[in-house]
Amino acid sequence: MLPRSTTDLDRAEDDLFEHGYCIVADVLTPGEVAALKARLQDQARAERERAIAYEFGEVVREAGTENFTVTVQPGDDRPRHQFVGVLINKGAIFRDLVLHPVADRLAAALLGEDWVLSSLDSSIVRPGGPMQALHTDQWWMPRPQQRNSRQRPAGAIRRGEFHGADEGAPDRLIAPAVSCTAAWTLTEFRADNGATRVVPGSHLSGEQPDPARDYDNEAVSIEAPAGSFILWDARLWHGMGKNRAADERVGLYTVYNAPMFRSQINFQLALLPEVKAACSPALLGRLGWKIWGGYYGRVGAADGDLAREEDIIPELP
Repeated sequence: MLPRSTTDLDRAEDDLFEHGYCIVADVLTPGEVAALKARLQDQARAERERAIAYEFGEVVREAGTENFTVTVQPGDDRPRHQFVGVLINKGAIFRDLVLHPVADRLAAALLGEDWVLSSLDSSIVRPGGPMQALHTDQWWMPRPQQRNSRQRPAGAIRRGEFHGADEGAPDRLIAPAVSCTAAWTLTEFRADNGATRVVPGSHLSGEQPDPARDYDNEAVSIEAPAGSFILWDARLWHGMGKNRAADERVGLYTVYNAPMFRSQINFQLALLPEVKAACSPALLGRLGWKIWGGYYGRVGAADGDLAREEDIIPELP
């Protein structure tokens, strides 16, 4: 049976490992949903008014390219999709989600208790909003390689590559999950308004989806009411659906990484000074300031310490 909305976190964890995604109900109260949506809509409107909004109409991807490209169609008086990024800087109400106990529990189950935040963004998809091709978010993870062949440089990996020689072999080695993505639903997510489409179980294939294949018969839409928390393994084949309804689909998206992996957002550069000053030690740890296994360290530092500017020793006379 495919995952259904639940408040049982043990069941949600089992769904995440078996199917590659889970749906947790009632994670946000109606009041929290309203407050988050109002702050997001205010921010989105202000960015549009100042002509700094990131909006687009259609999503295009060519196999073998690293990124999706976005275009606005001729005649569009208002682009169909607005992306509001780096929400860490845009309100304490967003920062509070990073330490939410449900997110912490499920991200830790997949990635370990020292996970770090990779990004916190939002997506406002208006009627007519585009469909994404199915893809994985962990495309950058090197695949296991034969020891008797020349090793391919990990930095040579590109989004959209497909390897199908032994797809489905039960004893094949696959890379572990080192990242996952969550959607916090601020409106209802339905198939007709473009809820995220996934291929259940594809996180265990060890592959990226073949760009030449149509997976419509295998993909399902993750439907959930407002206030839900949807989490998927970054190896899962997924993509946003097309909004064919008359209402907007609004969600917040958090990406979590295992602590040794580079985040999508470099918070050491992106975090506003006044926001950093207001962050608790626990939040700074999730943003990558905590030393883990010698990563982000300094001489003499111990695991679990927070990195501090005053500990940096300059050139001395």
